[in-house]
Amino acid sequence: MARNLYRIIAVALTGLMVLSGCAAIPRSSPVQQIESQPIDEELDNYSFTALGPTEGASPRSIVEGFMEAGISLAQDYAVAREFMAPELKNEWKGTTRTLVYDASSIIGAESENRYTVQLEITAEVDQYGIRTEYPPHSTRAVDIELTVVDGQWRISNTPDGIMLETSYFERIFAPRSLYFYDSSYNYLVPDIRWFSSRSGAATSIVEALLAGPAPHLENAVLSAFSPASSLMRSAVPVKDGTATVDLNAETFQDSSDLAKQLMQRQLSASLDELTSVERVQMQSEESDVIIGPLATDYVEPQINPSTPDTLVGLEDDRLVYVKGRSIIPVGGVPDLSQYSPRAPAMAPVGNRFAFLSGDGTRLMGVDEHGQVTQIASGTDLLRPSMDVAGWTWTADNSESNPIIVAPADPNVSGETRPITVSWLSGESVDSLRISRDGSRALLVVHDEERTRVLVAGIVRDTDGVPRGLSEHPMEIFPSVPANTALWNSDQSIIVAQLGRNESVRAELVTFSGGSEQFSPLLGMVNLAVGVGERRPVYAGTLGELHTRVGNTWRVLEDFAADVSYPG
Repeated sequence: MARNLYRIIAVALTGLMVLSGCAAIPRSSPVQQIESQPIDEELDNYSFTALGPTEGASPRSIVEGFMEAGISLAQDYAVAREFMAPELKNEWKGTTRTLVYDASSIIGAESENRYTVQLEITAEVDQYGIRTEYPPHSTRAVDIELTVVDGQWRISNTPDGIMLETSYFERIFAPRSLYFYDSSYNYLVPDIRWFSSRSGAATSIVEALLAGPAPHLENAVLSAFSPASSLMRSAVPVKDGTATVDLNAETFQDSSDLAKQLMQRQLSASLDELTSVERVQMQSEESDVIIGPLATDYVEPQINPSTPDTLVGLEDDRLVYVKGRSIIPVGGVPDLSQYSPRAPAMAPVGNRFAFLSGDGTRLMGVDEHGQVTQIASGTDLLRPSMDVAGWTWTADNSESNPIIVAPADPNVSGETRPITVSWLSGESVDSLRISRDGSRALLVVHDEERTRVLVAGIVRDTDGVPRGLSEHPMEIFPSVPANTALWNSDQSIIVAQLGRNESVRAELVTFSGGSEQFSPLLGMVNLAVGVGERRPVYAGTLGELHTRVGNTWRVLEDFAADVSYPG
């Protein structure tokens, strides 16, 4: 089967690779360029094609041909339908799901008209481009039945969707960033989807946007579009740089100027990666929607906002700022030596701090006036993370609900409280960091059998109070062991397994599949990563502070312990 596939697409593939350079990020090899780039829709002119069934083909050959035909997207998988009996041909839906696999085998049953395709699956993509990753060596069985039609074997029963080998998936599909609002409408939060690289990408993006966020962001982000919103027809034409989005009248029913402006901004951000789109025109049943002047309460939402470039750390039990090569004591903070402070954190907005007592039983807060108070207690508290809404997060694994949140002002937001997360039952939290936009939690958790790196949306009430995490977190599979994870951008993280006696290799992982391993550092016990350009990565060993230059670690002359960026 593979030999036929190479023969079929060799010419097309060669042309595509010459034009596009490195068009996909391999799962297994590190890359240097990891941020997403605008997608050139001119590549849509170069498509993969497959051959239909040959006369007198055996049942196994029909199954092989059907698998190969998944590379040919033209006319709604017309080639794949040629392998089907008439009834199935009309009912089968190729876009329902895409199974991505590294290896496959076709197993025949006792009856010559039944086969099982056994896949070593790496991912699954649904009709809205939501990609679910699977651990290495996961398997999936796809059953296929055949019948004879006019003397030729044809498929009479198979699940909806196609199967694609990983390397072809990465050339045929591309990641796109949909955007939804955080609970304050101050930030646009990315939701990475995968769609085929063909004409109609704008349509796929808008349809997926209207369908709502991926499961790991459900109830954590907001859309400017109501559930009643839909395209008048399944098409978003792009002409002379303008994408025309024609929506039903219900979309704009009783909508204010602010609501329309939020819709326009959400569409523009989500279509921005398409080089063919320069502007967006919303229509309501073929009539242009007038946006009007910006509403007085409109706030331009931020995308991937940077953290301040000053870190906080500890020197001789004092809170200090670390900026470049300078270490400066934090003013206005009293003597902290009675607490033997460790694991300090700094708020991304304002001038507040948090730290743990040396024995890990107390979480202390430092307010804007330098007043130190205990804001949480536990048995072995986790390093705190402070979000943009003023909440400080930690975890205590001795509790059945380990995650704890503390408000900046208890008089306004109430007392410190636990967060109930059902899927954390039986798991311990190793690391917890809140995204710069305040909408997502990044966790490393483990039980007796496995360690997982997870991203879950933060569910807040109308006042911004955290009430829980989304029920279906997104799992990330780094290639290095991990007991800590930090945000590198709104679409990438850095993970590592810190340890004072080990050679630690950190890895940068993007949500679109890219990765880059760092040079190992012996005895790395701390890692500091900030969101934004020119935010150096810092690593602490016992008695030394290192900064990453290129892909090497350089020791700084001055030392501060437990450094961290705001957040």
